[in-house]
Amino acid sequence: MQIRHAVLDDAHAIAPLLGELGYPTSAELVAARLERLAGSANDPAWVAVDPETEALLGFAAGHLFWPYELDTPLVELTALVVAEQHRGTGSGRALVAAFEKWAAAAGAARVTVASSFHRTGAHAFYERLGYGQRSKKFEKIL
Repeated sequence: MQIRHAVLDDAHAIAPLLGELGYPTSAELVAARLERLAGSANDPAWVAVDPETEALLGFAAGHLFWPYELDTPLVELTALVVAEQHRGTGSGRALVAAFEKWAAAAGAARVTVASSFHRTGAHAFYERLGYGQRSKKFEKIL
């Protein structure tokens, strides 16, 4: 498998992956999001691709920000999804490795990821990669 940065032409394949993650969307909306963030060094996105078929196996995105309480940036893995039929093949691990490599190069002190309570399989995946629960995240829908 190959990991590369997501490009506008990937929108048609990223949209159903985001649907699998629980965020149904269209290729047009994904393309608009990719365009909006294309010039931002703080918001990269990657895809895992089967080099033989060129099929997209997975998608990941990150966000870098500078909190007031620290002198180093923090990075969040904002999206990670591997097509259901390709889970367990190393695509997710490779996408996280690309994300972590970018985070380290950006000087991040630590990386975070949020995962819904019902995603117990994802929790186990992140724990296998060395992630641990260090805080409780609260949200409010506006």
